[in-house]
This record gives sequence, structure tokens and C-alpha cells, in this order.
Amino acid sequence: MKAFKILFVDDDKDILFIVEKFLSRQGYNVTVADNGIEALELVKQKNFDIVFTDFKMPEFDGLELLAAIKEYRPETEVVIVTGYGTMESAVKAMKFGSYDYIQKPFKLDSLKALIDRVIEEKRFRDQNIILKRRIKDGQRHRYDELVGMSLKMQEVYETIDRVSMSNLFVMIRGESGTGKELAARVIHNRSNRHNKPFVPVNCSSVDEGIPESRLFDHIVGLLEMSKGGTIYLDEVSDITPTLQLKLLQVLKEKRLGLEETSKESAIDARVISASKADLEEAIKNGEIRKDLFDLLNGAKIIMPPLRERKEDICLLLNHFLYQFNKKTPRKIGSVSPQTMDILLDYHWPGNIIQFHSVIERAFATGVEGTIEPDDLPKEIRTFGEASKKKRLH
Repeated sequence: MKAFKILFVDDDKDILFIVEKFLSRQGYNVTVADNGIEALELVKQKNFDIVFTDFKMPEFDGLELLAAIKEYRPETEVVIVTGYGTMESAVKAMKFGSYDYIQKPFKLDSLKALIDRVIEEKRFRDQNIILKRRIKDGQRHRYDELVGMSLKMQEVYETIDRVSMSNLFVMIRGESGTGKELAARVIHNRSNRHNKPFVPVNCSSVDEGIPESRLFDHIVGLLEMSKGGTIYLDEVSDITPTLQLKLLQVLKEKRLGLEETSKESAIDARVISASKADLEEAIKNGEIRKDLFDLLNGAKIIMPPLRERKEDICLLLNHFLYQFNKKTPRKIGSVSPQTMDILLDYHWPGNIIQFHSVIERAFATGVEGTIEPDDLPKEIRTFGEASKKKRLH
């Protein structure tokens, strides 16, 4: 059991003393910390098998620590320790990736039983039993630069797994700011074309200043730019009718090597398209050709809006904090509990891009240490105040 590393986090030093003494006597390798920030530093330095963390702690609470651990050490199991009155929060933490929770005051024998259960699962995992089940279930907290553990993001990851190594055209759909281009880049980077160019094309301006007689050659030129890599057609529903026809001709005649062209001149480029529009409605309205849509829609990925995957907010927060802390001398370690409530309540019309901008703004405006409600943009802060008043009434 000495090889099995345990970290116990609580701001009550009496509890830490009792737990450390008991677990050490039982032969466990145990480390203690009296705050979340110190605990996170320990997690970065050492690969703990299990972390017990009190839910309510000043500066950096258990939910934030859970999300940070899953960012740095996704394989580490986390157990929330909750007092009376915070059971609802502990259950909520289960949705954020907590292995389990225990309620204060807890019996030391119950603590030992839980640890032994995790040890047993770890032993099975070494035999590939638990590992196989988790791979099958797709329980991942990120996929390259895509971050999220929600069910909808698991579905995105599974689709990327299926299509990456194929030559299928892919259609990625979702609201602005949901990460459509990021998903396209992940597909490209996971494919056998990863060492060739990824060429993004803004469809709303692709034919600006190009005479109609040269559109065919212009599209061929764009495809050739990929040199056998991937062309990303951003907002494909914005393509003009004339350009739609030319694109359809190019994809059929050039890439597919039909009679009009030789195999040698066929363009081996994968096409990934994206759109925020309701494409079925656009087809009905004659805004996009059905034959073009059918060709581009070889496989479909739906990027969920942030309001439908709020369980990913803590992971995204720590991901963005980590990114910006690497770039700037001014450091931000966390958000206050009040700020976290606001972030979780907000409806995020701008999705991931808006959330990223909020964190970037905090660094740009000189916030240090902790992001407080007053550090948030007014429209988000006032939304949180309105939500709070509504709950009180």
C-alpha cells in the first residue's frame, strides 16, 4: 500500500492530524494539505492515486480543485468530503468527475474501506479490465485541444475517433463560438494527413473579386493549396449559388477523377465543412444545393453550445487559466465561489469564445490571485445578480 499515494485536503488541521495519523498506522502513503492551492501544487509535483478534498475551503474550494486535478492528472481519483448542508454540492461534484463523496463526520473505518475499494479497482485496471471499460465508455476529459467531459463532448470525441483516419468528408455543425474549427483541426491532426497543410477558407468571401469564368480554376487552386491535406470550409451556407455549382463540379470532376479529368490531375484533398445555420431549412429555401450538401455531409459532428454542457465550465476555466498563466507574469489561480456561481448560471450566448474572452479580459485588466464578481464584464455580472434575486424570491 506504500506505493498507493493518497492526498487529503482540509482547512481543519485537527482533521488532518487525525486522518494522517490513522492512515499512516494502516500502512498507507499519505500526504496532507490545509488549502486547495497548496494541494494543486502537490498534484503537479506528484502523481497521487486518490485525492480527498473538503468541499468548502477559502480561496480555492473542492469543486475548483477537482476540475484542476482532472486538467493536470485525469487518471487521479477525487473524493469530495462534504459537511452538513453541502450535500447537493457534493452530488453535483459527481457530475464533474468526482469518484465518490463522503459526509462529515465520517468514520475512519469507512474512509479506509473507500480507499481499499479504489486500490482494488486500480489493481483491476492494471489487468486492463477497468481500462477497457473506460475506453469503451469514452470517459475522457479532453481530446487534444478540445476540453470537456460532458456526455455531448464524449459523443464528439467518439465521432472524431471514427472519422479521423478515413477520407470521409465531414460536416461540423453548431452555433458560433462552439469550437467547430478546433474540432476540424483535431480531425486533421489525428488523420494520416497530419503532416500536410490545414487550409481554412472563409466561404462568405471566397469569390470576392473573382470573375465567374475563373471561379472553377480558383476553387481548384484552393484545393491544391492543401497539397493533399485538409480544406476547411467555414460557414459553408454562405457560399453563393454560382460558387456552390462550381464547387460541386470541382469536387466531382477533379477530386473524384471523372471522365473530364485524368487520375493524375485528381486532387487528393479532404474537405471538412462547418455551418451555424439550419442547413435542412436552407435546402428547403433554395439557399444551398441538396446535392452539394449530400456530398459534404459524409459524416456529421454537432458541437454543443456551452449552456448545454455547463459541467465542463470548471475544466475549461482551469484550461484557460493554465494557458494565460504561461504567457503572462501576472498570475490568476482561481475564481471566488461567488464568481463560479455566476459563471455556472450564465447562458453564454457566445459559447466557448465568449468564455475564453472573459478569462483573457481578467488578465488584461490586471486581476491577480482570484477573479471576483466585479472583475467580470457588466452583462455577465448583472445577469448573475438577477439570477440570485430570482432564487431568493
